Amino acid sequence: MQPVDEKALEDAAWRGFVEQLGDHLAGQWPAMPERLGERYDAFIELAVQQATQRGLGHAASIARFVNLWFVWGPAYHDKPGFEWAQGLLAAPPEREWVTVHQLVQRSLVELQRLPGARIEPQALLAADAAVQDRFGLLGRQGAMARRDPEPPPLPRKACDLEAADLRLLDEGWHQEYRFDNGDWQRVAVPVPAALRVDAARPAPKLVGVLSHQRGRGPQAKLQVRVRHQAVCNGDVHPALLFSGPHGLWRWAGHETRAVNWPVATRDQPLPDAGPGAAFAEETTPELHKLVIETCGLRDEGDPLGLQRAVVSAWPAEQWWLELQRGAPAAQPLLPGPRAWTRGSTRCRIERDGSTQDGAPLKAQFEDGLDAAIAVGLQKLAAAWEQVPGLTAPRFDALLALLSGRMAGTWGWRLGPKGLDGPALMRVVAAIEMDAGQAELEFGGEVTVGGTRTRLTLRCAGQAPLRQTFQREEPVPTVAAVLMPAVAKWRWPFTLALEPLAGDAAALLQSAGPVAGALVGEAGLRPGTHGSSGWEWYAMLQLEPVSAPLQVADPLLGALSTTQVLLPAMLLVDWSLG
Repeated sequence: MQPVDEKALEDAAWRGFVEQLGDHLAGQWPAMPERLGERYDAFIELAVQQATQRGLGHAASIARFVNLWFVWGPAYHDKPGFEWAQGLLAAPPEREWVTVHQLVQRSLVELQRLPGARIEPQALLAADAAVQDRFGLLGRQGAMARRDPEPPPLPRKACDLEAADLRLLDEGWHQEYRFDNGDWQRVAVPVPAALRVDAARPAPKLVGVLSHQRGRGPQAKLQVRVRHQAVCNGDVHPALLFSGPHGLWRWAGHETRAVNWPVATRDQPLPDAGPGAAFAEETTPELHKLVIETCGLRDEGDPLGLQRAVVSAWPAEQWWLELQRGAPAAQPLLPGPRAWTRGSTRCRIERDGSTQDGAPLKAQFEDGLDAAIAVGLQKLAAAWEQVPGLTAPRFDALLALLSGRMAGTWGWRLGPKGLDGPALMRVVAAIEMDAGQAELEFGGEVTVGGTRTRLTLRCAGQAPLRQTFQREEPVPTVAAVLMPAVAKWRWPFTLALEPLAGDAAALLQSAGPVAGALVGEAGLRPGTHGSSGWEWYAMLQLEPVSAPLQVADPLLGALSTTQVLLPAMLLVDWSLG
């Protein structure tokens, strides 16, 4: 089987169209081929060429353009007195069907206006209709040979919008938490301004609304009002279509004058760790498609045409959280074993004014973070007891991570353009915490080179975390606002030596600074447990601790040594969730 030559097929289809067009118009306007004789075919070829040079590509558009040459004469559009045609033909190629339609409509007006016109307007109407009947389904140049599936019929009658109006029918349920006069209060949010859609303001690509999921609060009601400029069929156009997870809703004709419907957001499951666990979580909106449909054809002027927009429904829930964590008192772990008494945690959580269960969040801190601190301290105590030559070990500790207070709110808010554009995650919060606080003191007696010495190893430090956040505009991003909500530290150790009376005359002395430190960081970071929100986290580790020592003996001289005191170890690696 020979391969199909697509180009040859298209060339043949195009030549066939031009021949058929010449034959059809010869029968429609017999005076023209009689007058031109052998030049008639060249007349048709030139008219078709002029049409394609002006961006016309559909067979029916070209046929209607050529038909007007029979009314006004060859290249009429370039002659004085036809400036109106030149203006219409300057439109972009994608508007070709509107262009040729308006050329015909203006020609009808001109024929009625001109006294003694040789062609009656009704004759042009009939000829134009016959051309559309004959060539309306041929398709475009370059795609005439194969038309599967067959293209839909082109519109013939003016049908377009004058304007449309999109607005929210709000019942006053949307509120935000705001900090005012030293207290958090819920304040009503004004209804966003309506969106006007007309020839100068096409529909935005994205319409943003705030709503609740079904069964968990009020839903936004979107209203669309349509005013038509011309209608082809009142049972068909204008048409309003709204599709999404609910399926497809459709209104047509007079129903589109004013119609409203509820818009729900998608289900937003709570984090596994409970309410408030994912701070400033940028949840996913539910997407819907809004279409206002007409033929997009006007007798004059720029058509508004088909209008499309994605309606994104973000969750309307507004969250408020207050967290208070008390640091534990200093307490001995050695001699032991002894349990470590934790600090206290208090959580208050609200969603849209409704109190949420704070027990899961409290447990995350107390049974998660504080329990991890307790395990880390017990590891330190056990390591201290293993120091070679150490007797009578003792260990007193104050260690707290993320202690203090924070309060804040977060939730989606419509952007500065209201319905026009995406929502933004609003975050307003104040953190007054210590990311880390420590007072560790290790003690005991050690025998080195015949000396008995009481040693005291200390590590102390405080890492304040004081941040205020207020993001109520699209810029900066949530990440840029919250990224500073972390504190990092490195607290070195110090060593004090106290000689104890004994038989030896030697003396144990420090020969330099102690190596090693307590290193950590804590605060907020992007979620690592599958959430798009921010999570609390804390990390604490011990660098190996050792001390350069020197035994000074009046008879034997000086003897240097390094005393290993604590090994490297991970003490805390915790994140909420």
